[in-house]
Amino acid sequence: MPELLNLLRQHRVLAILRGVPALHAPRLIETLGEAGIALVEVALSDGHGLGALEAARKAFGPALALGAGTVVTPTLVRAAQAAGAEFVVTPYLVPEVATAAHECGLGLLMGALTPSEIAQAHALGSAAVKVFPAASMGPDYFRQLRGPDPHTPLIAVGGVDADNAAAYLGAGADGVGVGGALTRTDWNTPDWAALKAQAQRLATAARRTE
Repeated sequence: MPELLNLLRQHRVLAILRGVPALHAPRLIETLGEAGIALVEVALSDGHGLGALEAARKAFGPALALGAGTVVTPTLVRAAQAAGAEFVVTPYLVPEVATAAHECGLGLLMGALTPSEIAQAHALGSAAVKVFPAASMGPDYFRQLRGPDPHTPLIAVGGVDADNAAAYLGAGADGVGVGGALTRTDWNTPDWAALKAQAQRLATAARRTE
């Protein structure tokens, strides 16, 4: 897998699959790819996560840049790697996850919010720091962070969608992580056309800031 930070800067959008059944995960990833979103994180915060991660890796093989999210223990790091993850994402600072990820040779995106937390996450080896929940602070927070710290790579996650992604990117975020806005459907009868249209809106918004 290419270096994780390069992937983030290339793709700009990290799709977060949360609550997506394993049965539908490969088709959703294919749909997102058709819309121009090719970097994927599968959240492990519910019963669907590991199964969806395994299904995605089986369907796409090594061609897919695939990570696991909501990884909060070293045990989950190892389970994510076994299921096919190439990088792991935390919701907040978890030093023991950073250690386990490095030991396993996995990429790392660690969550943080305050300037001191962001500095700590970067020092722990996070390829880019996931600023979460971004919507609680707004795009201007990223602009203010860039004053004293213009170099630490940042990803805006939490409440980001097609309507505000360009604002976060324009304010200094290197990328955005988007979950609900890309996966909001009835998974008993998924509306694939609507999911694709929303993904296309987001991809277009992200390109406007390039």
